This record gives sequence, C-alpha cells and structure tokens, in this order.
Amino acid sequence: MAAGPQWLCSTLLFVVFVSADQKIITAESGQDVTLTCRAPNNNIRFVDLRRAELEDGFVLRYEIGELVQHIQHPYFENRVDLQNRQMKDGDVFLILKDVTINDTGTYECGVFMRETHSWKLSVIYLVVIPPDPMIITAESGQDVTLTCRAPNNNIKVVDWIRADLGDKYVLLYQDGQFVPDHQHPYFKNRVDLQDRQMKDGDVSLILKDVTINDAGRYVCCVLMEETWRWRSISIIYLTVVVPPDETITAKCRQDVTLTCRAPNNNITAVKWSRADLEDEYVLLYQDNNFTSANQHPSFYNRVDLQDRQMKDGDVSLILKDVTTDDTGTYACRVFMREAYFMDTIRHLDVLPPGLQRGFIGVIVAVLLLVTIVGFLIYRKHKLSRYLKEVPTENIQAPQSPQQDCVRGQTDVNYPEHPADGH
Repeated sequence: MAAGPQWLCSTLLFVVFVSADQKIITAESGQDVTLTCRAPNNNIRFVDLRRAELEDGFVLRYEIGELVQHIQHPYFENRVDLQNRQMKDGDVFLILKDVTINDTGTYECGVFMRETHSWKLSVIYLVVIPPDPMIITAESGQDVTLTCRAPNNNIKVVDWIRADLGDKYVLLYQDGQFVPDHQHPYFKNRVDLQDRQMKDGDVSLILKDVTINDAGRYVCCVLMEETWRWRSISIIYLTVVVPPDETITAKCRQDVTLTCRAPNNNITAVKWSRADLEDEYVLLYQDNNFTSANQHPSFYNRVDLQDRQMKDGDVSLILKDVTTDDTGTYACRVFMREAYFMDTIRHLDVLPPGLQRGFIGVIVAVLLLVTIVGFLIYRKHKLSRYLKEVPTENIQAPQSPQQDCVRGQTDVNYPEHPADGH
C-alpha cells in the first residue's frame, strides 16, 4: 500500500484520554487497531489482555517471552500480537487486526512487574464503527451489481443475506460451488457472483431482472481461510424504482388516480411529492394518519389514498378536481418496516378547457372532410359508369341495349331522342 493511503487510514483513528489509565479508541471496521499499555519499565513478566464481556479465555497472554496460545479465546486466534516483544521503556503495544463491530467492548490490559510483583492495569474502551452502508437505486427490469470486496481471495465461503428473509439466504458459495440448500426460492436462477474465481477478493453479487420485491438491506459476509471467522464486508440498501408509465392525460375537473404499489403492506409511511414543489409535499401518510404540516396548500382536501388500509401494498393517490396547475411529475415514495424505501414515478398532463373544445372541433372537421371526400369519390364513380353505358358517335351502341341495361324489365318503352334544336 502506498504511503498516502496509509497516512489517510491512520488519521481515521483517534484517542480520547479519560484518565491516566483509561482511554477510548475509535476505529472503522476493517482497520488494524493498536491497544497501548504502559509500564514503568521493561522488567515485565506477564502481559494479559482480557475483554470484560468474555467469561473465559484471554485475548492475549504473554509470559516470559512467549505467547501462550492454548488459553486464548478462539475468536482472537491469529488476530492479536505484540508490536514489539522487547517492550522497550515499558511500552506494550497490542495489535488487534481487521476489527469488526463484534470487537467493540472493554479491554483490560494487565502488566505484571518483576521487581514489585504487582500488576499495572489499563482499561481501554474500543468502539468499532460499522462500514458505511451503500445505497443503490435501480429501475425495475434492470440487472444490478451489489459490490463487495474481501481483503484477498483466500475465501472459504461467501454468504449474501437479506435482513427480512429469516434463515434463508440470497446466495451461498462454498468451496468453489453454489449451495442451493436454504436459498430463498425467489432468488433461484437470478443471482450469480461477478467473478467466481473471486480475483482480488471480488465477491460482488449480480441480481438479475429486479423488481420492487428485491428492494431491501443486503449484507455481504465472507469466511476467510486464514482466520476462519466470518467478516461482514458490505451493507447495501437496494431501492428499486418503477419506471414511469405513459403520461396520464386528464380533463379539467376530473378526479385522477395515480397508481403506486409496494411489495407488501409492511409500510411505515407513504409520501407523494411533485418535482417542482421543493420541500412541500402532495400527501404524507404516516402511522395511520395524514400529516398536513408541510403539505402544499393547493392539495388541501383534494388528495387521499385509494385504500387507507393499503391492502396488498396499494398506496395509489386520488387527486380530485384537477386543473392545469396539477400538471407535473409525481413521485410515490414508500418506506417499509425492513428499513428501505421504493419509488414510483407518474406523469400527469391536464388539458385546459380551450384545448379540449379545440380538440373536439378538430375531430368534427376531420370527420366532415372524410364525408365530403367520400361523397365526391362516390359521385365520380357513378358518373364514370354512366358515361360508359351511354352511346356516343365514336362508340358503337350495343346490339340489344334493352337486354344489357334492363334485364327483367322488357315492358319498358324507350322514348325516341328528340330532334336537334327541340
């Protein structure tokens, strides 16, 4: 690792001294942490590091120049060491590697001095901050990659889980193959690793053809070969947005329904907003009550949920007596009990009254034009047939015009043509 990133990571640790023998150390998940104990000199016989929450087993025991491993707690095997075993000037630096939130706790460091046969005790409070959750937003129907990277590819098991699935998992990959047992049926044939060789520790998950039912909190866990312990690498909140349907067109003074549906009715809040309203909203329904504190005045007493019980996740909005001022892009945001949210976008276009009359007029004009054109074509067709049937000087008359033109009407008398000029 380059010097620059090392310096940056080191600045993320800070120490607050509570008293001479007590201190608080704060670290981020994945860092190596130094727990410092100080003795008057280096005439040290024993060093014990314990954690108050552990009933049995040491974090580390150092006795007469050697680490005592058979009494070490399994959780800390291959994860703790002394930075300098000579302990020059009585400085005892204990290195705790690759910390996680499970390492948060109270540590007691005891140093036993040779000349005084007494213990020097230091108390250290370690607080490990979990990794920042990542928020990924995708449209329904897309393939999504949830990123996760382990320190290296010495990985025994990869486990992707979602908080609301109970004992079912999203994906389990062990010893170079997928384990289908206990996988949630919803994810069968829809998930894969981005790189099954897990090069450079890449254990990112590919989730195919997402829907709003895929929204939730995903956790990436790996079991590392060198430590044989689970490590939580990534926490990702996936939000799935339903792409907008075709624009909804309405006439003035109509009531309009803007549809929105959540995966289930485990809903804590519903917020309908419009892009141009800034901090004000169209409707906010929370804890079975409407909240009007920051509602835009134009929507007072004009909006409601189609189903306040939100059966089957239905949180559609009813907008009453619309006008052209209601034209815009509406967003439906649903907050679920599983600590995630989903968005649906709807476009509404309200036609002004003048445009409606003009539109009807255009339709009438088109129909009238079609009628006139049809009538003219019909007349032209009839005239053409008539001209073909009437003999002229250049066209020889048929031998028996009565038989061709008036079949079945032999009793009809045809008058003679009048003389020219009469």
